[in-house]
Amino acid sequence: MKKLILKNISIICAICLIICMAGGFASGSNTSIKTDDANSSAKATATGVIADAANAAPANAAASDSVPIFINGIRMTDGIKVEDTTYVPLRAFFDVIGDQTDIAWNAETNTATVTGKDLELSVTVGTNYMTVNNRCFYLPYGVLVLDDSLCLPVRELAKIYQVEVAWDSVNSAVSLTVDNPVLLENGESYYNEEDLYWLSRLINAEAGNQSLEGKIGVGNVVINRVADPTCPKTIYGVIFDNRYGVQFSVTEGGIYEEPNEESVIAAKICLEGYNLVGDSIYFVNPDVGVSSWFAQTRVFVLNIGDHDFYA
Repeated sequence: MKKLILKNISIICAICLIICMAGGFASGSNTSIKTDDANSSAKATATGVIADAANAAPANAAASDSVPIFINGIRMTDGIKVEDTTYVPLRAFFDVIGDQTDIAWNAETNTATVTGKDLELSVTVGTNYMTVNNRCFYLPYGVLVLDDSLCLPVRELAKIYQVEVAWDSVNSAVSLTVDNPVLLENGESYYNEEDLYWLSRLINAEAGNQSLEGKIGVGNVVINRVADPTCPKTIYGVIFDNRYGVQFSVTEGGIYEEPNEESVIAAKICLEGYNLVGDSIYFVNPDVGVSSWFAQTRVFVLNIGDHDFYA
């Protein structure tokens, strides 16, 4: 991993050169994305928001949407703000923080990959998550393609090296503190094997035909129940809890089926701490479930796909 010694004159010059040449949006030849290949037609598109709604970012971001990004007090590049999330060009980030990373673009699958020492990142335009070393991170507004550069949320990228991120409200800027960047733990050791096994199967049984957001919502309910003092303290215990009747579809056999890939991704995203349903501890399909009890006794939170969520 790269040791950032920002006092070193050569590093400072290199960062300044990036800023001057790219005007805030750095793009190398092996990460430049043809907008036709990215299916964006020269437009920046942010996809994958909650409840299957799609938001489109402007093709040419207004100056007010530009966000300066500083690293250890030195301006690294400029990002773009989408709602409450700041995006940064992938290459600009890894040019400064990555250690001999290589970024490649697959035009057939619209997928960018970043490889380096003990690092493997993959993200596909049109999806709303990225995988890093067998872990999955949610991208609420998807992948942004701007001026032929692929951009991702700076806070999610910062997690790769456990970099501290702060928002400077006075200057409307993002500040990254990088003293000794450490690569994140691999998913094979980070996730509890039993938790991932049962959560992915429950998600698949209850929401296998739903969007990624719908799957995450169902997983969030399970994890919220684990935190609820009236419920069992493990994911397995919550799923098979029958004290007040069966809460989930565990008697129909679906819980024992092999989960599809997106259900596993959703389970990993839930285990990373992402929450789309607030304090919800119930969900119901109003077309097939008894929703009147929920409406009368619980607080409606939101709807995602076929499910209504209640706290």
